[in-house]
This record gives sequence, structure tokens and C-alpha cells, in this order.
Amino acid sequence: MEIRRFAERVLFGDTLDDKLLPLDQYQDESPGPAIALPAAPGRPALLALDRYHQRQRVRFAELRQLHTEKERGLVLHFFANHELLALELLALALLRFPDAPDKFRRGLVQTLKDEQDHLRMYLERLAQEGIAFGQIPVSDFFWRAIAPSPSPMDFVARLSLTLEQANLDYARHYAAAYQKLGDGDTALILDRIYQDEIGHVKHGLLWFNRWRDPALSEWEAYQQALQMPLTPSRAKGIGFNRQGRLEAGLSAAFVDELEFYARSKGRCPSVYWFDPSCESQVIRPGFTPSQPVRQLAEDLALLPLYLCAPDDVVLVPRRPSLPFLRRLGRAGYAVPELVEHPPGSPLAGELARRKLRDLRPWGWSPQVERVAAPLRQLLAVPQGWRAEWRSLYSKAWSVSALGDFLPTCGEDWLGGPEVVGRACAGMEEVETQVARLAAEGWERVVVKGAFGAAGQSQVRLEPLQPRADQLAQVARLLEGQGEVVVEPWLEKVADLSAQIEIQAPGQARFLGWTRFLTDARGQYCGSFVSQPLGELDLEGRRFLCGEGRDQRRLWRFWETLTGYLAARLAATGYTGPLGVDALVFRQGGQLRLKPIVEINPRFTMGRVALGLARRVNASRTALWLILNRRQCESAGLGGISQFAAHLEGRFPVEMKGEHLSRGVLFTTDPSQAQEFISLLLVGESLEECKGSLADLPGKAGEWMHYC
Repeated sequence: MEIRRFAERVLFGDTLDDKLLPLDQYQDESPGPAIALPAAPGRPALLALDRYHQRQRVRFAELRQLHTEKERGLVLHFFANHELLALELLALALLRFPDAPDKFRRGLVQTLKDEQDHLRMYLERLAQEGIAFGQIPVSDFFWRAIAPSPSPMDFVARLSLTLEQANLDYARHYAAAYQKLGDGDTALILDRIYQDEIGHVKHGLLWFNRWRDPALSEWEAYQQALQMPLTPSRAKGIGFNRQGRLEAGLSAAFVDELEFYARSKGRCPSVYWFDPSCESQVIRPGFTPSQPVRQLAEDLALLPLYLCAPDDVVLVPRRPSLPFLRRLGRAGYAVPELVEHPPGSPLAGELARRKLRDLRPWGWSPQVERVAAPLRQLLAVPQGWRAEWRSLYSKAWSVSALGDFLPTCGEDWLGGPEVVGRACAGMEEVETQVARLAAEGWERVVVKGAFGAAGQSQVRLEPLQPRADQLAQVARLLEGQGEVVVEPWLEKVADLSAQIEIQAPGQARFLGWTRFLTDARGQYCGSFVSQPLGELDLEGRRFLCGEGRDQRRLWRFWETLTGYLAARLAATGYTGPLGVDALVFRQGGQLRLKPIVEINPRFTMGRVALGLARRVNASRTALWLILNRRQCESAGLGGISQFAAHLEGRFPVEMKGEHLSRGVLFTTDPSQAQEFISLLLVGESLEECKGSLADLPGKAGEWMHYC
């Protein structure tokens, strides 16, 4: 039989017998002219591709957990349609590219015959499971994505190196899954298909490398050959089968790049980026960050990875190293799409040509708005910065919110009105409030600039004998910021952080809470990711947890506070992340909670800690810490990368199922860090976590002892 006649029957036939037409002896003497691209292949009515858009869809993601026998059968239905589409696309290529090399065309014929065998095996298993092929609508995605291929090279890039390469993951994953469920027959089918797919990828790769531009690497040429809606993400399935790809002939460099390539497969992504100076930008228009702040932004640029979904976009100044990304992946953290973007540059370029869900900077400010504006206006994504949000960054706003909340909440375990600060606009007001606190018996007072990060713009004084230099500092704060907050200095027991998402004006969701650590100056240095009660004594645990020690009392309280803040913020129109710092303190021998120390209308390190917690064994203690270069070097091990290698060697990561159970995991890339690094310590107890650093020489050990 002529190849052309065979391909026409397979492509345009409207029965499964046409699709499964056997071919033993064949020739290619009359390939004929290239055909025009048909709108769709011929199909039986129940398998017509247009039904997918006319009837309710059943999505593969809804089935792939294999919870029921029906789900297990319907997964095979999806696979059967993939085989049917593949053989139809191969027939189309034979008719569209009659002038392609003879060996290439004969390779397509052999691949098509393999796909027919695969379809026959699936149909037999579907019948045994009592499922009719065509019982659910079938997707036309790969027909729409692959059929328009303009050349044989584009065709093998799309079919062999994308659709069939993904099957190297799916076939192996589901062979193991069905075997575990006791379905050895289906597992054998998938094992057979897996071996064939290795050969199919190898055939496509052979011709792709013959035709591609030799000036480009294999990976670069592959990326260039794909067009939306296909991206390299479609070449991956469940898990990542590195060995199968190497057996198919793909280079190690190609496999490395693909393993950590990420791009949304359908959902419109959100775009995240880290800018720790956003609050300073709000306070001082035209603010230019110092070199240390710019270095902090660069070294910790990857932190939004722990905030976003796997198919979102994170902007980074440069991509992390592949060994670092591999360690993250092995620890269970999905790597999203990482797009290199110079910090502070307007967002445009390739992102402007994509459909995006929204923009998610660390926090909004006038300067962040200028960076985001080109993209936001082009894509009509939600509103960015609003001038009325500036007041939300003020500690005076937080003081007002706390003062209004305490009388209405009805909780007797909170601090009373005496712990609420007072906003002052002049030195006379400051002196009046300091005198009032002295009369009430407070031994120490803190004066905070209305705008300022934790631990900064603060003056601590003794109210009965304030020093002249301290009062001069307060005067400078008033001159620079226009307002300060005066409040009693409380005997701290623990710092807490509640994380909230304002979904729409008046609507909010409480996400969780963490406990964070500060240094002697009150600056952030880390968080408890798991077991936040840490070394607190029984009194502290009972205070936070209430009866039963199940943490529900505190959780219910945070939900009440969330509703209050959502209502209070509604008039401003603010939506997005919200962090609320709180304080457990001791007063008159009793523990109390100050539920609002300050409110941050942005992402916070506590939100990152919550994201990290998703992959940590909840029964373990975990600390997330930020260290600087001097602390690392003081251990006498060399620079940051040597310090990291030493810790990773001493305390390798151990997994329990899909969760971290013990060890040290660096959460930003130590091989690229210049000044700052972040790491996660996981152990059976707080002492084990602290011990991993506390026995180091120098400031690293001293710092851990302090914490």
C-alpha cells in the first residue's frame, strides 16, 4: 500500500477501524502534493474534537489521583485519546511533508504503527473496565498546537520532543501507580508504551538535530521552535524522568534546563517580585535605596517562590544555579517560572505579550507603580498604588486601629487600653505623654517614628529622667516624619505575626500565624516555620493555646481580628497581603497579648515562613533564618558558599514522604549570594536546630545562642 493512501485513510476516516488500519507491506512511490491543513481529523461522532467545547469537560487533573475504579478507567480514556491524536498527527505529517527525506517518512510510519498498537491496548483495557471510548469529551489541544507545524523540524519539536517526551514521565508514573493498586495488566501496558516512547523521542531528536541551527544549543533551538500555546512545560508530566530522557539521547545540558523550566500550562500567571525598600519608598518620595538594601533585594530575590503558585512568574535579577534548584525540587518546593529582569526597570518586553492574572510586588509604592505601570496599563491588570494607602504604613494608623478594637473584642487576656500608644505631632505632646506614662508607673517608654521598619526610628528612654540627647532624637524624628508614637516599653515574651489576604474591599482571609525572632535592636532575623511555641514554658503555651493546648483560641481570635481589619480597610480600597505584628508580654506577673503592634500592607517574612511550612513535617521544629556575610565568615569556613557547603554536609536534608524531616536547606542560592543568605533548619527539637549553628565559632554561633 502507498504511504499516502494509508495516511489519508488514517487521517480522514471516521471509524476506529480506519484509524487502526493495518499496514504490513508499503511503498512511497507516489507521495503526491502537500495537502492543506484540515480543521480537524475524521472521527467517529462520539470522538469528534468539537464535542470538547460543546459538552461539559472532564479534566485530567480531576482524575489523576486514581481514587476510584471509574477514575482509573477514565485516566486510560485520556491516554487513549492521546494515542489517537498522535497517530492522526503522524498521518497528517506524511501528507503535509511529502518532500521530507525518505528515512524520516519511514520513521514516521513505524511510529504511527506503534501508536496504533498502543491505542489497541488501551481500547482493550477500557472495554474490560466497562468504559466506552467516547464516553467523555476528548481534548483537541494537541491537534490545535501541533497540526499547524510549518516544517518537519517544527513537527518533531512539537510532537516527539514535547507530547511524546512528556509521556516519558506519565507512562512511568502511572505504571508504578497502577502496579501499586494491584492492576498489573495496565502497568504492563504502560511499561511497553514507555519503552516505545523512548524510541519515538530518539527518532524525533535525531532529525531535529540534523535540521536545527548549529549555532544554537539543543535547548535554545528547541525553545525557538515552539510557539504558543506550546512551551517546554508541556514536555514534562508528573515527576521528572531524567534517566529516560538521557536514554532517548537528549543531552545532559538539555535535561538540566528542562527539569527546572516552568511556564503556566493554561492558568494565567501572577507576577511576583521582591522589593524590600517599598516601605521606604512610601515614606520618602524619590527614595534611593542604599547599596546594602539593593544587595538584600538581589540576594533574596527568590523569596516570592515560597509565596506563589507553581505556574506563576517570579522576577529575578539572574537565574539561580541548577544545583540549587535541584536541591529545592528534591525538598518538595516547586520552582515557578523565573524571568530575569533588572531591578527597578519598567515591566514590559515578553511579559507584555502574555495573558497575566495580576501583579504581586512585595508591596506597592509610587516607585513600584512606575515599574509596574507599563505592564499594568497594557494588560488591564488590577489597580496598583493609590495615594490613600500611604497612611496605612503609619504606626499612627496601627495605634488608632488597636485603640478602637480593644474595647469591642471582649477578650480579657489582651492588654488593656494602657498599652495603646499615642500619636503625637509635636514635642509638647510627646512630653505630656511621657509624663503620663511615668505617672502610671511605667519604667521605660519607647518613641517610634510614624514611618519606619522594625527596630529603626526608635528612641527608648526612661520617662522620669529622659536625657537631652534622646529628646533631641525625638525632635529630629518629628521634623523628618511629622508624627511619632509614644507607648510603654513592654516586657516581651514572644513576637507573633498574623498573615491575612485582603481579597476585596471588606473581604479577607486569615492564612495563619508565625512566631518571629529579632535581634537586640529589634530587627527581624528569622521565624519559626513549624512548632512556633518553641521553648515557651507551660504557662506561655497555655496562654496562647487556651484549654486543650490546640492553638484554636489564638486562631479564632486572629479570624475575629481579620474581619475587623477588613472592614476598617474597606474605605481605602486596599487589596492584597497584610501582615500584623503582635506581642506576647508580661504585665503585673500576668501574660497578655498586644494584638496590633504594627500593620504592614505588604508581604512580610512571616508570609514567606508560612509558605515554607507547607513542605515541613508538622511534628518537627523548623527555623527559617536570614544571615549576613559577616556572620557566615566569622565561622572561619570561608565565604557564604563555603559556609553553606559545610552545613549541608554536616546536616543533609532528610525527607519523610513529601515533607522535610531533618537537615539544613538553603532557601536562596548560596553560590550567588554576596551579602545575605536564608536557610531552613529542621530538627526533632529546637535544641537540635540551634545546635546546628550554635557550635560554630564566631558570630554565627553567638547569634544562634542569642536567638
